Amino acid sequence: MRMGSRGLVVLGCLGLLGFGGLLWAISHTPRPGLPAVVAIVLVVVTAAVGPWVALVHARLGDDPEVRGLFRGVLVAAVVIAVGGVAAAVALSYQERLASPAAMLSVMAAGGVALVGAVVFPWLFLTTRMLARERAARARAEERADLAAHLHDSVLQSLTLIQKQADSTEVRKLARSTERDLRSWLYGRQPVAGNDFSAAVTATAEVVEDAFDVVVELVSVGTCAMDTRSRAVVGAMREALTNAAKHGGVRRVSVFAEVSEAEVFALVRDRGRGFDPATRCGADRRGIPDSIERRMRHEGGAAVIRSAPGEGTEVELRMPLGRG
Repeated sequence: MRMGSRGLVVLGCLGLLGFGGLLWAISHTPRPGLPAVVAIVLVVVTAAVGPWVALVHARLGDDPEVRGLFRGVLVAAVVIAVGGVAAAVALSYQERLASPAAMLSVMAAGGVALVGAVVFPWLFLTTRMLARERAARARAEERADLAAHLHDSVLQSLTLIQKQADSTEVRKLARSTERDLRSWLYGRQPVAGNDFSAAVTATAEVVEDAFDVVVELVSVGTCAMDTRSRAVVGAMREALTNAAKHGGVRRVSVFAEVSEAEVFALVRDRGRGFDPATRCGADRRGIPDSIERRMRHEGGAAVIRSAPGEGTEVELRMPLGRG
């Protein structure tokens, strides 16, 4: 069973304590025979270095460059340890030289493994992360500069075309190009079928193209689409359609907000307006049917405020009931 990072850290700390105990024992206790010295030093050094090597390998072992470094360092450590022990065995007739040679070779191998397989990979990781952060920051600054330049030039030109063009097709093309450019500059919206904010944006775009109006949209927050949020989008579409068809305006504003408690939307135009007392005629069934009844059916509410010559406001509120 693979040990977690916390367990490896604990083992590594215990191994370092054991290595400290070994250094104390070398200075204050009689030295055993060569085989015992080799075995003890191998166990202690492996316990002190092995967990840290395993920890770094678990984090960075998938990187091809680091993987090659691991192999080279471990081979070098094994060569140093084996060569030192072999030299110690060759000098076994001189006990005073053999044991120190064995200990130094194994400790040197552990030091090589610690520096080459732990310190260098972590430095490599840190350097690479810093380089990626700098590159990402540079790309973000370049994108911001490009967005500012396009906003001050191309987007304003497209807005001017929409205001002054006499052709409906030209205005439609300018709006479509502006939307595509804004979407590219500021990030793609989620799929409209799954996200409330994206559905609101898509609805505004449909009304703009269908009725040659400009929908000034501000959307704050979002939520997953369900029957309640779809009811809000449907009622908003009807309110926008009414404003575009009957308001006599070229601009309609929409504010949509998703909070913890509810979905709120406000559709406003400064057009002709109407007398609410006459809204239930045969040609005005959209308000009671497609707005008010739709919202009530899902537990929400719609408030319509209008007067002749003063425009119209449609306020939509739908509780979310999260929990």
